[in-house]
Amino acid sequence: MKKISILGLCLAAAFSMTAQINVVKEADREFKKVKNYGEYQKTLQMITPAFTNPETDKDAQTFYIPGKAGFKLYDDMYGLKQFGQDVNLVEMSNALMDGYDYSMKALARDTVVVIDKKTGEPKLNKNGEVETKTKYSKDIVSQICGHFADFSNAGSIFWGEKDFNKAYDAFTVYLSIPGNPVFGKDAPKQLPDSTAAEFEMYRAYAAMNANKLPQALDAFDSMVALGGVPDTVAYDFAFNAAYQSEKDYPRMLKYTQQAYEKFGDSQPRFLELLVNIHIDQKDYDTAKQLLNGAIARDPNNAGYYFSLGFLSQSMNDMPAAKAAFKKATELDPKHARALLAYASLLATEFDALDSDASAKMSQAEYNKYFVETLKPMLLEIAQYCEASYAADEEMTDALRTLRQVYYRLNDAENLKRVETLLL
Repeated sequence: MKKISILGLCLAAAFSMTAQINVVKEADREFKKVKNYGEYQKTLQMITPAFTNPETDKDAQTFYIPGKAGFKLYDDMYGLKQFGQDVNLVEMSNALMDGYDYSMKALARDTVVVIDKKTGEPKLNKNGEVETKTKYSKDIVSQICGHFADFSNAGSIFWGEKDFNKAYDAFTVYLSIPGNPVFGKDAPKQLPDSTAAEFEMYRAYAAMNANKLPQALDAFDSMVALGGVPDTVAYDFAFNAAYQSEKDYPRMLKYTQQAYEKFGDSQPRFLELLVNIHIDQKDYDTAKQLLNGAIARDPNNAGYYFSLGFLSQSMNDMPAAKAAFKKATELDPKHARALLAYASLLATEFDALDSDASAKMSQAEYNKYFVETLKPMLLEIAQYCEASYAADEEMTDALRTLRQVYYRLNDAENLKRVETLLL
């Protein structure tokens, strides 16, 4: 009985292996008939069990077949497109990406042991190691490298359809092929740094839109390492990505430093960001050195004086901060942040004087002091807050300060107007 059971198990195992091999062969025949991506996917379902079956999952042919079929379908659809026929570009790009994915899996498995024809045993090389060869690698490498440029087009197609995950994958593949030792002498030559940096930017944008923040940061890192891009917006996005990553200061500094070096005083916001980073890190000397140099080169730049005011404020030098903010408003009467910053310092001064006077003066003395000293300060605060909000309606803090000012001035009309704006 034991012999029969063992024989049964052996036959079952052999049948299972034969069944999986037959599935692969049948799928190969069906893939050759594929005319569109729907048929490709249907045939892919047929061969999918073989991807995880122990009898076939280590065989390069199992993955080579759908990989080659994916590339062939892409080529067929691309040919139809060239002849003016209506082609689903997303499905065409999906076929390309499937071709790549399965081909890479086949390439990783494409090792065949050489058998000695005389002994029937594995052949050994001169070092006594088992000799191996490849069966599909040459064709796989040719397919992938031959479609190199197509991956950038696929990325653009996916981007246009807002499929940012696939756009990211396509741009990643495009950047991974040139100079890749896996593809040997057939690998395309390395892209120029400027071109590679541009595609790293696209890859980063796709990752951000796909909510892949770590991948976006890696792509921005590569963009910077390659020398960066001439697009200022890329650095804004890079900074924001680093900021979202729990205020990754090393990256924030790296991205902003390159932007400042690349665009200089033509884009003052990068200096402001750079200064703010150093201030946040309490590196006041570096921040001051940067600002002093910038002001010497461009003494009429209101933004630089605003940053100087912020730096002085961070160092608790309020007189210097007040003077810098005031200078910024004189150079640019519509610099909303400087207007509000100056008004805020005036308000702080007002609160201190008001509190001290209330504690030390009689009511009659206080009333006189209010009219002669405090009321003019309130009117000046109102002037700068009104100007700040007029310059930028996002400055709602200016409205909140105005609400307090007009309440103290007993100005019912303006108080009602401001409260309406705050609704």
